[in-house]
Amino acid sequence: MKSGPKTRQMFHERAKKAMPLGVNSNFRYWGDEETLIVKKGVGGYLYDQDDNRYIDYRLGFGPVILGHGNKAVCDRVTEAIKIGTSFAMTHEYEIEAAEKIKSLTGVDLVRYANSGTEATMHAIRMARAYTGRNKVLKFEGAYHGFHDYTLWSCQPPNPGCGYRRNPLNIPHSSGIPQAINDLVINVPFNDEEILERKVKEGWGDIACIIVEPLMGNLASTMPKDGYLQFVRKLCDEHGIVMIMDEVKTGFRIAKGGAQEYFNVKGDLMTYAKSIANGFPLAVIAGPEKVMGEIGYQQIAHGGTYCGNVAATAAACATMEEIEKGALEKAGAHGRKLAEGFTKILKEQSIPAVVQGPDTMPGIVFTEKERVNEFRDWSNGDHGFYEDVIEAMFRRGVMPDIDSREPFFTCAAHTDEDADFTLGVFEEAVKEVNSNR
Repeated sequence: MKSGPKTRQMFHERAKKAMPLGVNSNFRYWGDEETLIVKKGVGGYLYDQDDNRYIDYRLGFGPVILGHGNKAVCDRVTEAIKIGTSFAMTHEYEIEAAEKIKSLTGVDLVRYANSGTEATMHAIRMARAYTGRNKVLKFEGAYHGFHDYTLWSCQPPNPGCGYRRNPLNIPHSSGIPQAINDLVINVPFNDEEILERKVKEGWGDIACIIVEPLMGNLASTMPKDGYLQFVRKLCDEHGIVMIMDEVKTGFRIAKGGAQEYFNVKGDLMTYAKSIANGFPLAVIAGPEKVMGEIGYQQIAHGGTYCGNVAATAAACATMEEIEKGALEKAGAHGRKLAEGFTKILKEQSIPAVVQGPDTMPGIVFTEKERVNEFRDWSNGDHGFYEDVIEAMFRRGVMPDIDSREPFFTCAAHTDEDADFTLGVFEEAVKEVNSNR
């Protein structure tokens, strides 16, 4: 897909003169001819600078759970910022938001950050301090933000990532000190035997197991029944902090997030994205036994912009809309999409797995009956996926081109949007399949 002339010539060329690649996150760069510049978002739609409208299933990589420009959120933020925006002191909106988070998730205490990256970074430090241990265990293919301790084997080359029972740690970028390799353990997701062996071999050094309850950067790959409970059991037996990275799942797949959805409790939870409908707010939360230890010259946590007025006011309004049924609306839309995708692919005899919760269904083109881990996903037909998504772009529907991302839905999406999307998906699949 090529961007329009106004987008390309007037805006992207201008952006490249001020920012590397013309973007502020590498994931936003699709190529010099393809990168879009947004004009506005309205409800479930995006408009580019050439006034092309797209049904938006990226939703800012997931945060926009209510829809762009949601009135309740905009009204609350507009009123709130009249008192100021940043005080380096506690204010009423951050107290109110923390109380709502506690009510929805059942945690004891809350601290704010500004991004999912910050939240997981702080949570790992808290786990190390609490346990007196240094190592982090994560899962191959999982992404937990842009800090050095988790940016390993997020999308390693396959083949090239080593023996499955003992994966190589592959840094996701230049600039990550190789010395950190000794502090990170990667194992396949959904394999109890390998996880248990790794924990029993080195539990005395493992501070935390950090897990996305479902792999949001792996097309919503789901845990096997009982797997998260098994992780919980290992952590309890060996004094390891279980960090549930709910940056994507929190306030999206259930009111209480993945803890509610999968009926499992973490020791620390990290939230971001959907908590404030796109405003920059993140949260580290958990029980008193861990969170209560944060304090001056004990466990460090801080940030000038943590808990700022605009973001916490947005969170208050967003959580109120979630309590009124926003997730049910977003879920009904996603369920209709997932059922339609499955039917269309079956009718066209195209092997694929449609997976994940209703508000973030993912598609993997694969001969496998189920995707359990990164190596299953990596062997899928990602070229076919990208061609289908590009064909959908041309017809006015915008999921992310990256096959790791699911389709994110929001409360502003309509039944008419779902019908249109399924029609476009069917046309796109037929087009790409006929050109094979």
